Amino acid sequence: MWRRGERLYALLVFLVVALEALALGGLVWVFSGRLLGAFDYPLARLYLLRALLLTALALVVLGAYILLYHAYTALKEARDRALYGRYLTAFTEALFSGTEPPPPPWPEPALEALLHLRETLKGEMGEKVAEWLRRGRPPWAFRLRRRWTSRPERLEALEALGLARLPETLEAILPYLEHPDPVLRLAAARAGARVAQGEGVLRLGEALLGAGLSRGALLEALLLLEDRAEPVAALFLEKGGREEVWAALEAVGRLHLHALAERVLPFLEAEDSEVRAAALRALARLGYPPVGYEDVVLGLLRGGEEFLRVQAARLTPLLPPNLARRALWEALKDPSFYVRRAAAEALASLDKELLRRAAEVHPDPYGRAMAGQVLREVAWSS
Repeated sequence: MWRRGERLYALLVFLVVALEALALGGLVWVFSGRLLGAFDYPLARLYLLRALLLTALALVVLGAYILLYHAYTALKEARDRALYGRYLTAFTEALFSGTEPPPPPWPEPALEALLHLRETLKGEMGEKVAEWLRRGRPPWAFRLRRRWTSRPERLEALEALGLARLPETLEAILPYLEHPDPVLRLAAARAGARVAQGEGVLRLGEALLGAGLSRGALLEALLLLEDRAEPVAALFLEKGGREEVWAALEAVGRLHLHALAERVLPFLEAEDSEVRAAALRALARLGYPPVGYEDVVLGLLRGGEEFLRVQAARLTPLLPPNLARRALWEALKDPSFYVRRAAAEALASLDKELLRRAAEVHPDPYGRAMAGQVLREVAWSS
């Protein structure tokens, strides 16, 4: 990844190395000829002096560039910090006093100050900052459309557009969800999730379906959508593959999208174990009982993989009470520590008296010990 100024530095280093290689090649050629008697001594001495002069010149140029580069960047950073502080103060005063901000055009540090305010402020003040950003005509969308923009500039532009949250910039972001570079696709997903509004949310969802992102990246995009995530999660559940469905189920639970609870139920019987576990977690977080799928949950609690048994134990308190009590009592016999732990915690939320009885008379010694441990923790926390 390139930073600004490093392309010139790389070109300079390449030229220095090329000159040194040329000088050394000439020396090898002349001294080899001298050893074989093909060249006389004055010619060899001339080539040696030329090589030394080239080396000295290259080192002087490279050293001078490095010193000037560091001096320039230090001065520029100090100037940008001063401008950022001055514009941030001016924008803040204008925002809270109701006056007009300094007139555009604004330098880059001023736009960064506006981005900071846009990220911090919500509601009416946030919209006012957004209007100022539009007035400043920031270059980020233009940089994304430009063919010769470098990779770090594209990443910076995507991040800036995400922070600005201007819905009209979605058009510049969406093409990057088809970019061959996975880092740019991830940055575009984050920016698009922050920017999308109204019909743009579904357009973003359609683009995410074909973006080939990992499940973690898809989940991050859904969480960044916040209260706008429901149509995208529904689209993922309807048309998505394994990665999209998993991300949608996780988002349904974490964002408490109760309107999609009914659509989660069929995934309790999915072929993929990770998807089934995500469906169990989603229903448990929503507090939505798996009506009609009680046998499926009990089957997973008794015979599923360990992580499925854990999630099924956490969902079991939402089953009919008597059925849930019997199932959790039996789950205290599970050979897995984590399943016994989940069963004891679930029993504590469902029937603390039954958990106390389990700590005294449960036939499995490990189940008895786990029930007693959870009882003590409940007593300490209360």
